[in-house]
Amino acid sequence: MGKYQEEALILANEGVADTTWRLVLECPRIAAEARPGQFVMLQIREGTDPLLRRPFSFHRIHPERAVFEILYRVVGRGTWWLSQTRQGSRVSVVGPLGNAFRPPDRPGPVAVVGGGIGVAPLYELLHQLAKPSAFFGGAVDIHFFYGTRTAAEMLPESTFSELNLPVHRSTDDGTAGFCGTVVDLFRRVLEKDRWRPAVIYACGSLPMQFAVAQWALSRGTPAQLSLESLMACGLGACLGCALPAPDPKAPNADRYVHVCKDGPIFEAGSIRWNKMQPPPVTPPTFVCV
Repeated sequence: MGKYQEEALILANEGVADTTWRLVLECPRIAAEARPGQFVMLQIREGTDPLLRRPFSFHRIHPERAVFEILYRVVGRGTWWLSQTRQGSRVSVVGPLGNAFRPPDRPGPVAVVGGGIGVAPLYELLHQLAKPSAFFGGAVDIHFFYGTRTAAEMLPESTFSELNLPVHRSTDDGTAGFCGTVVDLFRRVLEKDRWRPAVIYACGSLPMQFAVAQWALSRGTPAQLSLESLMACGLGACLGCALPAPDPKAPNADRYVHVCKDGPIFEAGSIRWNKMQPPPVTPPTFVCV
């Protein structure tokens, strides 16, 4: 698979939820080879402000139209500049980079867990999994667990209607769906309905990913987690996205893997979660009443 640098034409750049934007790019070579879970490094504008490219995962991929979409949240100077770009302008893009989600390797229900902007790479995955003949010659039983801090940050319900699958929603402040974290919702639904996923896919904050990994490891359930990290190059040169991991040749020894080159998709057991910084536990943002 090749990696390309292209000048992508902006077809649309629009707000879709509070602080959340969808960027649609015409970018033929990258769109032709992109797979769900991979990402691009995007130069937001010419010059040195911002200095570095930013990583963004593929939200939707339309190779037949030479187009892909990015979903991003405005969190700082770089993403604010990106939100100001207009239809018809161009941005420099490098990709596709990193590995991709793997299909389930056994039949059974699939759980997809997305927290906040972590929904971005999972949306294309859901489309791929929802294809009637995607895996094992038939439809896959998919449950999507989607949580945000508050209702204003959540993508509209119509976004998922075409997928025709159960969407379990949660908000930290209880303004939409279940009141609590998406991990709390995930555990509650599994306990209530007494079903177990054959595989879990997840993307979100580090505490959320830690909790999903712990649940999966304790039950022997395969889990593929899309991890985020600060990246300067996206190609494995700067080594700025290193994570502690067990050495497969000596499980008690440590090594480092890199989100850009070895990931961003990792199996739950392939990371030393207890050695990651910041600590994978944070206090709740809201208290449900």
